[in-house]
Amino acid sequence: MISKHVAYLVKARIVIKTKRGRESVCMLRPEAIKAVSDWAMSYRRFWEESFDKLDVVVTQMKRAEVGDDKQHG
Repeated sequence: MISKHVAYLVKARIVIKTKRGRESVCMLRPEAIKAVSDWAMSYRRFWEESFDKLDVVVTQMKRAEVGDDKQHG
């Protein structure tokens, strides 16, 4: 199973795989990891900002609901 994972990492150019006799040696390409990290961070910022905005809306809705309960209670 691990060989499938390594194959995907090689295909994505994140890992370089070479043969040394009967062994396969994998080397990580740090610049590729940096590119993946930067890409993931942009999505993380997007989702964090989206959830922050959602939190504001939910808080406003809860306050409005409490206000309605006080007026009708």
